[in-house]
Amino acid sequence: MEKRLLLAFVLSLAVFIGWGAFMAQFEPQRIKKTDIKKSSKSPSVPSSDQSTVVTSPLISSQQSDFQSAVTPTIVSSPFPGNEKEIQVEAGEIHYIFSNKGGVIKHILLPRFRNDDGDVIDLINNPDNLTDALSIKSDDPEITSILQNAYYEPSTSSIVLDESNPEGVLTLTLKHESGLEVFREFKFHHNDYAVEVKTRITASPLAAKNLQYSIILGPGMGGKISSQTDYIVFSGATVFNNNERIEHPPEELNATAYHRGDLKWVAFQNKYFGSALVPLQGSKAGIVFKEKDQVFVGLEYESVQSAATASHLFYAGTKALEILEKKGNNLVRMIDYGWFGNKFAFLVKPLLKVLAYFYGLTQNYGWSIIFLTLIIKLLFFPLTHKSFKSMKGMQKIQPYVKVIQERNKDDRQKMNEELLELYKKHKVNPVGGCLPMLLQIPVFIALYHALFFSIELRGAPFIGWITDLSVQDPYYVTPVLMGITMFLQQKMTPSVGDPMQQKIMMFLPIVFTFLFISFPAGLVIYWTVNNILTISQQYYIYKVLKD
Repeated sequence: MEKRLLLAFVLSLAVFIGWGAFMAQFEPQRIKKTDIKKSSKSPSVPSSDQSTVVTSPLISSQQSDFQSAVTPTIVSSPFPGNEKEIQVEAGEIHYIFSNKGGVIKHILLPRFRNDDGDVIDLINNPDNLTDALSIKSDDPEITSILQNAYYEPSTSSIVLDESNPEGVLTLTLKHESGLEVFREFKFHHNDYAVEVKTRITASPLAAKNLQYSIILGPGMGGKISSQTDYIVFSGATVFNNNERIEHPPEELNATAYHRGDLKWVAFQNKYFGSALVPLQGSKAGIVFKEKDQVFVGLEYESVQSAATASHLFYAGTKALEILEKKGNNLVRMIDYGWFGNKFAFLVKPLLKVLAYFYGLTQNYGWSIIFLTLIIKLLFFPLTHKSFKSMKGMQKIQPYVKVIQERNKDDRQKMNEELLELYKKHKVNPVGGCLPMLLQIPVFIALYHALFFSIELRGAPFIGWITDLSVQDPYYVTPVLMGITMFLQQKMTPSVGDPMQQKIMMFLPIVFTFLFISFPAGLVIYWTVNNILTISQQYYIYKVLKD
């Protein structure tokens, strides 16, 4: 019986590890949009007309990394003025603003590289659609002014450091139509959040009762590939009324309005995200399409064509510690996959312990090993009891077979005699599996903590393992994992029929091929856990001999 339970446990674990590909096709229905009003016509946001683009060099020494490869097109513009770029270096994050429309053109993260080895740019807008942080009106002509007129910047560059931790950029527009816009951006050194204030006045246009919104354009969050893209949703996401609502492009047919307890609207992928957090003057979150691209934004409260609003603009990594400090439920941007989210209450403390060991070792590989050791010590009494139970079951196995053979036609009597046998020898037939079952939630939580965390992205360990978030390039760790699993199986007491034993011995081969494509950090955890389990088995079976 115990061998069957153990086999069922291991097979269930194998199914769990391979669940991701299955869930990619048969994922449960996402949360339906709540409080959504569909407009009678698709939103129209006028495309920005081309004008002379002036590209100024970055003031950073990393100029070659941050320069855009796009060649500007020079055409005439109905709006007087010249485009200027405003450079803002805030330590770990660099912004490039444009005074045309008062928007952000690039958000660069010098610490992180994409698949081509270039610095991560969180803005990806190859089709030149509406830019990030554009202001939009329900009047197309006013929208054209807001997004194409040239604002007057308060400075041409800002450089922040520890001695100069804060900086403010203002962009001002006074248009001949009577439309006036004042925008203020407050930056903090090494802080991914920007405080944004907007004031729009249009006294001559008061009769129009114009409505405004601030927009996050397509591609916000950066474009990178990941081995778990099929699990994690990437795209427009809203957190409203304590629900995380995802908007896949294929499901968005009209503008979606989110009202209520709105915390943020965002774009996000596995590792990076950008969000607008309403603070004052916003009445709804909106999600809409422009040329098959999804946009999110905040709709302003306006009276007689005037509006005043403030919000936070977050653009950066989805590191747990950073998002928790920001509050406003930004931590819910992190997605551990449909199954992993159920165990988020365990994922977070495990990540914090991992971060603690990283602070001591400055190496996430060793941090994983120390975390594995701690988990193993915590479960030592349970696994000790499990192995002793399996050893006890092995000793009485001959008696079990005799009882089964003698009562093969009377199952009730067979069960009664087996219970008496277990009682006499003080053996619990499920004692070997119950402790293992208790460890499943911890394993699942650690699995997702290592699988989805940006902390491991680009983190080296030793030698050939230069990135713990991707597979071992030479398959050394998966092979070691298979060997240790085979040794563990050899040391486990043989209980059950020969066919079950053969299946159990075949599992290390299955797991080896399964783990080949897994992140090296996860494989290291499993391998070290196997080594510690083998040591514990040796101590119980060879040293104690009880």
